[in-house]
Amino acid sequence: MWMWILVILHLLLCLAAYLLMKTRILKSTTMIMPLVIFVPVFGFGCLAVLEWETRMHPEASKEVGIEKLKINDEIHRSILMEEDPAKNLMVPLQEALLMNDENTRRELIMDILYHDTGEYVEVLQKAKFNDDVEVVHYATTAMVELQKDYEEKTARRRRVWEENKDSEERLFSYAEVLEDYVDSGLLEGNIKRSRQEELCGLQEQILELVKGTQEEKAELYRKLFDNFIELGRLPDARNCADYVMSRWPDLEEGYLMRIRLAVEDRNGAEIQQILGTMKENKIYLSAEARKIVEFWKEDHEEQQ
Repeated sequence: MWMWILVILHLLLCLAAYLLMKTRILKSTTMIMPLVIFVPVFGFGCLAVLEWETRMHPEASKEVGIEKLKINDEIHRSILMEEDPAKNLMVPLQEALLMNDENTRRELIMDILYHDTGEYVEVLQKAKFNDDVEVVHYATTAMVELQKDYEEKTARRRRVWEENKDSEERLFSYAEVLEDYVDSGLLEGNIKRSRQEELCGLQEQILELVKGTQEEKAELYRKLFDNFIELGRLPDARNCADYVMSRWPDLEEGYLMRIRLAVEDRNGAEIQQILGTMKENKIYLSAEARKIVEFWKEDHEEQQ
């Protein structure tokens, strides 16, 4: 009788120990359970001793797996927090190209290739004319791949737009990627001119459709104006500037366009007249516009 009572008590203790470990009330590892089950009394005593040691010296209970995960987590976080090394590559690479430092050139070019090459087109253009054949190869390859990506993206957006030219969303999407392509610095000569002419056409369509604030619309006209100037379409640029001046006389955009046209015509007197009009009308100027105004004011004062 007593034997069965002891066996049942032992089984209850084993079950309790197992459940307490599974619910993490006991800190001991489940690896000791075979000893608790197959060695009555002594096994449970070992569990009690181990539990006491674990609670008295918690640093001894760290599992190797957990420690490894913690180390990996620290490494991972350090990688995530590290600043993008390519952000400050432009000036160092330009210096390396000038200093003819072969190792530095190659290392920095490779760093650029592993990051967003679209941000470093200007540097890659310079690297293409370097004496180091390997640097030239890397730079040329990067620019070819980048141009290929742009061509595929613009072709895809154009196809989508042509399927439904009444869609404003598709028109805006195509114009956006084409503008990025034109501004990337990858295009030259007749190819760039052709893309820019196409962009002007899209921008004119957008201006007929868009319903934004006067500041937003004036900014769109400024982009169209800049493209007209770059293409040498000065009459179109002048019409654009005149429209913005008449439509929104209180905004700076129209005045800045007129100053740009006066610069193209080499007409200093007209520049000063525009500056005077801006002062009389008390036109609010952004930080960029203030720099332009101050530049031409100082230039006029030096001439006097």
